[in-house]
Amino acid sequence: MITMSWLGESVSEYTNDVEMNPGELIRRERLALGLSTRELAVLAGVSYPTISRIENGHDQPRWDTLERLAGALGMAWRPVLEERPAPRVADLAGHWTSDRAGNAEPDWTRWRALVDQLRAHPELTAVAIAAEPEPSGSELVDNLVAATAEKLADDAGLRRPPWTRRVDPLSAPWAAAATPRKRAEHLVRTPPQFAARNITLPASAIWRERAQATA
Repeated sequence: MITMSWLGESVSEYTNDVEMNPGELIRRERLALGLSTRELAVLAGVSYPTISRIENGHDQPRWDTLERLAGALGMAWRPVLEERPAPRVADLAGHWTSDRAGNAEPDWTRWRALVDQLRAHPELTAVAIAAEPEPSGSELVDNLVAATAEKLADDAGLRRPPWTRRVDPLSAPWAAAATPRKRAEHLVRTPPQFAARNITLPASAIWRERAQATA
């Protein structure tokens, strides 16, 4: 989760900075003001399902979404950047689980959060992609991490980190679960860095569109 400080004063009398999960704090302030989730959605211009996912910890909100919600609650946010470690693509290698069939399931929320952070702070990209990750134990995850680092480097006009060349492409094609029609769309929208590694995954799965994140 992104660590934030909640600034200002509300009916629940927060007069000092408070560190809390953003979703928990939004819920607490909303209830303190006597607002339903749907009422907050109307005031903030953020969809009801999005607020519900944020409050329940199922979605990592973008900064502009947090600003809308804070404004509707009469509050303001600021990031506690000095207390948060710099983002590292290498750390993604340790965040995945296996489904019942034994297939790797990456933590996409962490993937999107890292990319969102680097979009907000592009000056951190070179450092974020520099460190070589430890082998994850999953060929898919290793390639996803390498492809992510390569795309971040290419997008920023940086030299690709040397460690990505030591990650061999997948021995068999992998594609995100989808209908045949969607899979064809995904193939067209897959970044070349992922396609070169035998991965079919639309960029929007990680590089979220602003409209998708705030709808």
